[in-house]
Amino acid sequence: MKYVFILNPVAGKCNAGTWLEAAVRQAGEAAGVQPILERTTHPGHARELAARYAGGGEPVYLYACGGDGTLNEVLQGSAGSEQVSVGCVPCGSGNDYVRNFGTADQFLDILSQLRAVPVRMDALDTSFGIGVDIFAAGLDAQVAYGIPRFRRLPGCGGTMAYTLSILQALCTPFGHRLRITLDDREQVGTYMLLAICNGRMYGGGYNAAPYACMDDGLLDVVLVNPLSRLKIASILSLYKKGRHLTQDGAVAPELRHCISFHRVRRVEVQVLDKRPIIATLDGECAPVTSLYAQALPGKLSMLLPPSVYGQLQTLYRVPVLNKA
Repeated sequence: MKYVFILNPVAGKCNAGTWLEAAVRQAGEAAGVQPILERTTHPGHARELAARYAGGGEPVYLYACGGDGTLNEVLQGSAGSEQVSVGCVPCGSGNDYVRNFGTADQFLDILSQLRAVPVRMDALDTSFGIGVDIFAAGLDAQVAYGIPRFRRLPGCGGTMAYTLSILQALCTPFGHRLRITLDDREQVGTYMLLAICNGRMYGGGYNAAPYACMDDGLLDVVLVNPLSRLKIASILSLYKKGRHLTQDGAVAPELRHCISFHRVRRVEVQVLDKRPIIATLDGECAPVTSLYAQALPGKLSMLLPPSVYGQLQTLYRVPVLNKA
């Protein structure tokens, strides 16, 4: 078994390499293994490294050391390989993937990472490629598109950068006329945002799908109609806390006039107005005129530290994810 840590040195607000190299070496000595540390040098390099190790013909644990974008690159590069399990060492600004399971500190324990449990999770197969967490479009994606200009400001972490980008987005036109196909049901309407969720968290801690399960073969889809700028702040406050949905899969009564919720296996979206919509997958953003997403049950083997795996039953209130 190979243990490979792929480090994005420019992720987050500081260079994780200043502590990670020593931590990996010390953990390797304690565990009796010889982990490899690779540093990325350009955009897309994490994907290239992941593809190289995935094609090496032997089992490998690949650890994405960076933000959600670095994790996305590692997943893209290793997609389809049965020899690879992917872990995450959160060194970015938002670190939304790990929020689905526990705290960043639990994932920053490198010795625990070397003893991680591989579990089967659904893949989010999209027009942007393979992901694991949330594929979103509209206002929230537009916000993600604007985050980089804020997240390196002093004292501006993931949630603060997200909030500032929201304020900026609210000063521009938003809302798109969309044709949305949910499995075999088609609907047309004007929407402010949509979130197609395999996981629960995105945007630096916004709980878009508080009861999403990463191994049920289904996507939790949240659609939000246009709102006045005066009402957006109060709605987003509930959305951030996950209070827009109830545990039985219903929209909170006070929000049914503006939010709808669906559990499906596949989603297709066509933009009917003349303005491309911004879409984002696990931190990667681009303007598009169409998009799709579907759940691929059990397609990913993901690594969780033992303490994280042990608390899943309490966290999700569902059967524990199956070991790979």
